[in-house]
Amino acid sequence: MSKESLRICVIGCGGYANTVMTETKGLSGVEFSFASRDFAKAESYRNKFSGVKAYGSYEEALADDDNDAVYIFSPHDLHLGHAEMAATAGKHVLVEKPIARTIEEAQRMIECARSNGVNLMVAENYRFIPALDKALDVMKAAAENGIGQLRSIRITCEGYREPSEWRRSLRRTGGGVFIDGGIHFVNLLISLGGFPERISATWLPKVFKSSEGEDGINLLARLPKGASGTILFSRATNISETRQHVTVDGGRGRLTFMPYGSEVILQKGATKRKIRTSKSYRGTRKMVREFRESIIENREPVMSGEKGLDDLSIVLASYRSAESLTEVTPRQYSL
Repeated sequence: MSKESLRICVIGCGGYANTVMTETKGLSGVEFSFASRDFAKAESYRNKFSGVKAYGSYEEALADDDNDAVYIFSPHDLHLGHAEMAATAGKHVLVEKPIARTIEEAQRMIECARSNGVNLMVAENYRFIPALDKALDVMKAAAENGIGQLRSIRITCEGYREPSEWRRSLRRTGGGVFIDGGIHFVNLLISLGGFPERISATWLPKVFKSSEGEDGINLLARLPKGASGTILFSRATNISETRQHVTVDGGRGRLTFMPYGSEVILQKGATKRKIRTSKSYRGTRKMVREFRESIIENREPVMSGEKGLDDLSIVLASYRSAESLTEVTPRQYSL
């Protein structure tokens, strides 16, 4: 592999792959090829995004020595099989969140990557949004500039979008909307407040009856040093557009931001200060750069398989809590 370029083959040319490719178009240091069971679709993506090659099967793509890595966009139930195929072929793996449907599947993926000497990274773009980086900078600042001891984190994401196709299947997704979209906000909660010590969760009354999984959940977490964390996540709130909002309270101030926004607001008493951030691109450009750099530098990526497993652990603990009506202790897998 050239030190200047990483060849990534996209596995699964669906709608979300289109979104990410649009956001990362022109990114230096990477080249993309495209693989689909439908060659015409792969060729269409190659043409649209100035790709290098197109393949009519994943096996053909993995057999090509020109490809250094894969980016897996397939449904959740296919992550394990596709990741194992890629790692066994000596390709580094970037896999969409969630890493897998179950702890056991995720552990198998991590072990397969490790035994074949390739990097495994979870494509959690929220970990790379500029608003999060800026909020963490303020929280870690000296006492007079920061917000003091962390007291609470409140995260809200509400919208109205009924699950379709494979996302309606409990078996294929591993759950409902929380394991699919809500896991982003689990990652935000951990990034801001640390890994939760205890979890309590409640389903929201269901609106979309055709989907086997939940369409809304409310999570309460006990964070390290006694801080509180909450996530209200709903795909069945009948509003015109999705709303995402994060509030972080400390003993000396408050931070608020919208994940894809361009500013973080620091409030202390009657004083408010807007802190501008760089353009977000939803974090995807920085995420792909991190994947490339971790391979070139022969190190573990920021969003390692274990970090993705931590996110999944919180989601599954929330499901157990909501089902049993009890508080649950989640397990942390990263060091």
